[in-house]
Amino acid sequence: MGEASATSFPNYGLQWCLGQLGKEEFQMFKMLLKGNASELATGSFPWVEVDDSSTEHLASILHEHCRASLVWKVCTDIFHKMNLPMLFQKARDEMEKMPEAMEQNGTTATEGKDPGHGHEEWVYKCHVMRKFAGPLGTRPGSENFALDWQRMQTLSRVFTPDQQGFRPRTVVLHGRAGVGKSTLARRILLHWAHGELYPGLFSYVFIFDARDIPSRRKSSFAELIFREWPDSVLPAAKIFSRPERLLFVVDGFDDLSAAFQSANVNLCADWTQQQEVSVLIRSLLKKVLLPESSLIVTIRDVGVEKLKAVVTSPHYLFVEGISVERRVQLFLEHIKDEEQKMQLLHSVVDNHMLIEMCQVSSVGSLLCQALELQMASGKGPLPSCQVLTGLYTTFMVHQLTPQDAPGRGLSPEERVVLKGLCRMAVQGIWAMKFVFYPDDLSAHGLTELELSSLFRRNVLVQDTRGDRCFTFLHPSLQEFYAALYYVLEGPETEWCPHPLYVKNMKTLKELRQVSFNVHLLQMKRFLFGLMNQKLARTLKDSLGCPLALGVKRVLLRWVSLLGQPADAASALDFLDAFYCLFEAQDEEFVRVALNGFQDVRLLVSRPMDLLVSSFCVQHCQNLQKIRMDVREIFSEDESTEAQPVVLQGLQIKPLVSKWWENLCSVLCAQPSLLQLDLSSSILSEWAMKTLCVKLRQPACRVQKLIFKGIHVTLGLHHLWKTLVISPTIKHVNLESTRLKEEDIRIASEALKHPNCVLESLRLDNCGLTQPCCLLLSQILQTSSSLRSLSLAGNAAAGQNMEPLCDGMKVSQCALQKLVLGNCGLTGSSCWDLALVLCSNQKLTHLDVSTNRLGAEGVTALCRALKRVNCALQRLILRECNLDILGCSFLALALTSNRHLTHLNLSMNPLGDDGIHFLCEVLAETSCHLQDLELMKCCLTSACCKNLCAVITQNKHLRSLDLAANALGDTGVTALCEGLKQRTTRLRRLGLEACGLTADCCEALASALLSNQHLSSLNLMRNKLTPEGIKKLCPAFEHPTSNLQNIGLWKWQYPSPTRKLLEKVQALKPYIVIGDGWYSFHDDDDRYWWKTEDREPRPPTLGCEATSQSAPSALGPEEGVPPRT
Repeated sequence: MGEASATSFPNYGLQWCLGQLGKEEFQMFKMLLKGNASELATGSFPWVEVDDSSTEHLASILHEHCRASLVWKVCTDIFHKMNLPMLFQKARDEMEKMPEAMEQNGTTATEGKDPGHGHEEWVYKCHVMRKFAGPLGTRPGSENFALDWQRMQTLSRVFTPDQQGFRPRTVVLHGRAGVGKSTLARRILLHWAHGELYPGLFSYVFIFDARDIPSRRKSSFAELIFREWPDSVLPAAKIFSRPERLLFVVDGFDDLSAAFQSANVNLCADWTQQQEVSVLIRSLLKKVLLPESSLIVTIRDVGVEKLKAVVTSPHYLFVEGISVERRVQLFLEHIKDEEQKMQLLHSVVDNHMLIEMCQVSSVGSLLCQALELQMASGKGPLPSCQVLTGLYTTFMVHQLTPQDAPGRGLSPEERVVLKGLCRMAVQGIWAMKFVFYPDDLSAHGLTELELSSLFRRNVLVQDTRGDRCFTFLHPSLQEFYAALYYVLEGPETEWCPHPLYVKNMKTLKELRQVSFNVHLLQMKRFLFGLMNQKLARTLKDSLGCPLALGVKRVLLRWVSLLGQPADAASALDFLDAFYCLFEAQDEEFVRVALNGFQDVRLLVSRPMDLLVSSFCVQHCQNLQKIRMDVREIFSEDESTEAQPVVLQGLQIKPLVSKWWENLCSVLCAQPSLLQLDLSSSILSEWAMKTLCVKLRQPACRVQKLIFKGIHVTLGLHHLWKTLVISPTIKHVNLESTRLKEEDIRIASEALKHPNCVLESLRLDNCGLTQPCCLLLSQILQTSSSLRSLSLAGNAAAGQNMEPLCDGMKVSQCALQKLVLGNCGLTGSSCWDLALVLCSNQKLTHLDVSTNRLGAEGVTALCRALKRVNCALQRLILRECNLDILGCSFLALALTSNRHLTHLNLSMNPLGDDGIHFLCEVLAETSCHLQDLELMKCCLTSACCKNLCAVITQNKHLRSLDLAANALGDTGVTALCEGLKQRTTRLRRLGLEACGLTADCCEALASALLSNQHLSSLNLMRNKLTPEGIKKLCPAFEHPTSNLQNIGLWKWQYPSPTRKLLEKVQALKPYIVIGDGWYSFHDDDDRYWWKTEDREPRPPTLGCEATSQSAPSALGPEEGVPPRT
């Protein structure tokens, strides 16, 4: 090259600028460029090539023969003359950068050594340019140069301080596998070496390829650097003397699996110290080693959550692949029929799995080829493009088809090769291994020649980095062949360390081990997809061998675990199962799998989730309850219903509207579905209207609607109108949904209608106003069906008790249950309520919890309780600041009351003296109280003697909850004396968090052996120790014990103790031992005042006041890890 070539400059910027020109503009640019020939002229400039050159070629010519600053100056003048202000500004910006870049980076490698830099730095840059000048270092082609330019522009600014002065030291580049993160990592080094990226910021940039680094091998950090150093002598001291001038690129952190393990490893701060490589990399990321240095880390999306625990204050950048428009175009290019093209376009737009897969060009090409093959065989584009298994199977079968004898199956020798490939794939998936070396191929009996002979197209491609190694064309292809392995060999094999079927797999937690990473998850979905009968026949014919039959049985077992009520399956667990079953596209298989499902929870965050949910829900023949959290998939613009995709001038609405309507139809047509929960969902008015129209259909049997915290745009009036038409909806919960006066007005009109059968309405924390309360009063006076009303958390209700109480005094009022918790009730409010209790014989349930009633309020309620005509049966006075004086009033009221059976006094500072007053009355045989809740009432062992007398003498008392009181071993021992007496009729006793130890277990065991009535006992949150449980187990399993529900956290005890408890359950299968004591409904009406999805939990031990309307759930014991 001539002298001019000595100053290389970033031709990507110029190529991008030229790419913005139209055809005529580009010709004009060439003409004006030749007009500046004298300014640009060098002895070797090829002017004859300019006329016929493309934008890429012209940029390349200028790059090779002209100085950067001169080229940008000429371009600035030309763009100015052409009246192109945007390009003019771009060229001027680049020109202004050049003097600084020239000063900092000097000339290119052709000049030899840059006098402005040390010899080592320059030698290393030359080494980087030579190393990455191959396929990974070449300039991008016309299709990718703009994307590459944009990425480099973004990366050039990532280490710049923000407005607050914060400068990130760690940048995480994340994206799907195969989108080009590793290529981008190497381009970073190449751009830096050419002086095009981070000029003057970093003296050295080093890359660590996780695939080439043996994480368990010991090394010093200096030795790691030496792997990338071109000379025999590493100037380590000089390099590490200025760590702020160092940039480290860690490529493929997913493959450093050891670095994700124990967080308690000793990190290393010394770059000369010998450590495992995983420890060194972790130390680098945690900023223990060279904390002033900068980092760029590449990782797949699925590993980001794990990486968060390792990196410090990272800045995240998403690496995107092919644009959405281009991905859709790839599919449409293979479809000729316009009608089929429209069908395909609709489905592709809303299929996020397909769209995301096609970010990677190789996968997009694979799937498009498979779709073309399917359509060539006479199959339509639907449902082919909705599931991936069919497309991957088509691709594989086509690749395996013998070219010399189409139609025949594989020979035995060929099947051995295929099974070896599948075996290597599945072992890699379980081990998170995606790079294979010749030794790996040999271990599975594979050779490159055999693989190339078996497949028309290479399934394994040779990696161009590091040593000679291979990867599958894409990780998804490895996942597919891993799934195929189990179909070919069966769910259990002698060699396989990861069999699918575990005979002792009884819990959902064990099942989650089969999808603990995204690759196992996708393998599992492919496995379900291969259960499709048509695909199974295709594979059998193509492979020439029968398929294993045991896999379907295993998969049915997996799904059945989700349907077990005892397992706490999350919404994501259900959605994962639904996607797996949808992949199968086999209705009989799905029907059998979902036959036992009665309760389903789903997270609907993408349009495709609607389609998948509809497909599966319609096969849940016994479904009774469903909860869906619908996220923002609906547009506020009702004319479009969703953001459209514009492609080649054609605007396509996604299928979200059609799929939502289908899902609503499926839900409302389920004959067994009784409860629909859309809490926290975000619905447009159109979506709400569509749902309500379906709820009005005669076939709909839904009785309970739960819309807690629902966000709906002007759509609630559709719900109220539905109540007039639907003959089945009896319960509506709108807790935490902001309601306006207009909403209550329409509700009032609906509930007045004689066709309305609504029995229960929850309006907790709905921001009701005074006009709303007046309208509610009218509802109470006119509704003949409303039995239960909850207004908790509405201050306006407490301030407007008089009109509400006036509504309850009329004879037409049918109300039986009223919840006024945390409404700011006052003494005068309680007098209004007292008048209602005396005049309304129908009102039997009242909750006034979390109101500071004071002496006046308690006095008013107690006077009503003393009246013979007071029909109240259940009273909740939880957290009402009730003291000793209040207890005395209450005790007097109970002496003459024959109706009250359930009393909740929890979270009141009653103390032992207050309980003394109550016990005197409760011990009387005339007291009819059956259920007494005394959680967190500041009780001690001193009151247990009185309580012992109560449970001995009161023939009506069935339930006593003393949780979160400091009774201690002494107190419980006293209670046990009462439990031993034959006169006691107590069935339920709560002793959670009562300060119990192993010392009381002998007395408790003795009481259990003597008592044949107690069926429910709560011992959670006590330090009973294994010794204490050992004393209790013989009593638990004894034939005379009637215990059916035992509250114990089994997971806090060692394995031998857990085995003792499991033995109890084996001898008595009806016994439940676990942490669900408060959800075990031996009396379904005990917690009538709670919402449907919250069970009461005892507060923490102590008697300090709390402002919460519901007590907080207990955490794990001190020193005991929580259940996960």
